Amino acid sequence: MQFRRSLPGKGNIDFYFTDPEIGGLSEEQQLFLANLIMYYLRKYPQLKVNAVWDFGIEEGDPARGEKYGDFAKSRDNAVFNAQMLTISFNHARLRRMPNEPNFRDIHNAIEYYWGHTDLTEKALAMQAELLHEGVPWPQIENMIRDKLGIVPQAENGLSVMDPYFADVQAIRMMENSESIRRLVIHEIGHMLSEETGAIDNKKIRNLFGKCRDGFENIYEFCAECFMTAELTDAIGLANEYISTLQSVI
Repeated sequence: MQFRRSLPGKGNIDFYFTDPEIGGLSEEQQLFLANLIMYYLRKYPQLKVNAVWDFGIEEGDPARGEKYGDFAKSRDNAVFNAQMLTISFNHARLRRMPNEPNFRDIHNAIEYYWGHTDLTEKALAMQAELLHEGVPWPQIENMIRDKLGIVPQAENGLSVMDPYFADVQAIRMMENSESIRRLVIHEIGHMLSEETGAIDNKKIRNLFGKCRDGFENIYEFCAECFMTAELTDAIGLANEYISTLQSVI
């Protein structure tokens, strides 16, 4: 399925998708994805996109290619190419996802965040108690995690005593929720941070520096904070990022 959308002053955006009959997204999914991208291009005129396609069109095979291998087994759900100004979606994985996020996933992340707003205070109190008892320093972090029942989300390497630990946990929980809306917003977050130069902004880099061990890199920090803020205004770190981003763009 191929179609074109137009934006005043920006020209045409071409969409190229593998047909549903040979493994592509359904027509409903394709139109939802395209409409959502056009919404953000109108909302943020700084963004530029030449084309949007899926892995099958990009690599000339509906099921696998040299770059991503077996699409259904690829870890990549979507990729923004800042040089070509294209967004590629892994149709083999997205076709199994709903358009909208599961409300329960978002609720659980918010509930976790608000339920752990006093985590730093609790952890520091436990640390002092364990030190007083003579527990060796290297064992304290794990003992506190066990006592509090904390299991960090993937890539969250922050200490439970870090003020941003609960924020990062909640953002990572949001990131684990699979839906086409969440994935598109994540890629828009990448585009905004790179195409507007926000990725190099001193204030944003300083904010990232405060929770650097919670994310793979600053690129994912920007995309995940933007995605979280678009889906809920409840998470403090995401709101701090958006507030800083708005001053940049």
